Amino acid sequence: MKKSFKKILFAILTVFAVCFVVACGNKENTKINKEEVLKKSVETINNIKSGNKLVNTIMEVKGGVTVEYIIDTSIITEPFSMKLTMEQKGQDTKVTTFIKDGIMYISNPADNSWQKQEASPEIIEQFKYSLDTSTEIYNTLKDHLDKVDIKEKDGDYVISVPKNSDFIKESLKEQMNYLVGQRPDFNPDNVTLEYIINKETYFPKALSLSFETKIDEQDVKVTTTNSLSNINSVGEIIVPEEALNSSN
Repeated sequence: MKKSFKKILFAILTVFAVCFVVACGNKENTKINKEEVLKKSVETINNIKSGNKLVNTIMEVKGGVTVEYIIDTSIITEPFSMKLTMEQKGQDTKVTTFIKDGIMYISNPADNSWQKQEASPEIIEQFKYSLDTSTEIYNTLKDHLDKVDIKEKDGDYVISVPKNSDFIKESLKEQMNYLVGQRPDFNPDNVTLEYIINKETYFPKALSLSFETKIDEQDVKVTTTNSLSNINSVGEIIVPEEALNSSN
């Protein structure tokens, strides 16, 4: 794959990993106050002190390769500590990152060594709020509530939008342009979105996003799903001795 193509695919992964297959079947419950549900979800951000987030992203290149990335994160917000593993399925390339006491430790799978460096406040803030993207989702949906469907299912609120809604496509373009610069050739199509909120706690449970696009003249389909668990139940995150003792 071209270097620029791989760079853009990785940007897509990072955008939607730290973020969103539309639910079918049940009709929308018209008695649900859409704005109230979304606002209450935003309010939960201050109540989330820890949690696990699992992200699975599949990128299918038409007539080419299919790559699948898995990102597994455990986070405690105060004092901030984190363990993150990222791997490409089928490849022996798992990278583990810890952040604790303001220091970032990154594994090198090539030689099993560790590198450590100071974790900037900006990096810590970015990861701290990655457990709950309710604010970003609310900002995306709030002006288009007439196009948003919310229904109750198995004790959850399931939020979705009609397939290929223009405002979702524009939101994706804005996020991509922010990460990798202006790319007039990035035009997402066949976009689907689903967001699941626990009805009792209003904590987020899962986000799913799927879309097709053309990158460097190659047709690509991206599907990413995020699931959150163990909210406010993560124990101490322990950095291994070999990372702590690294001189790199």
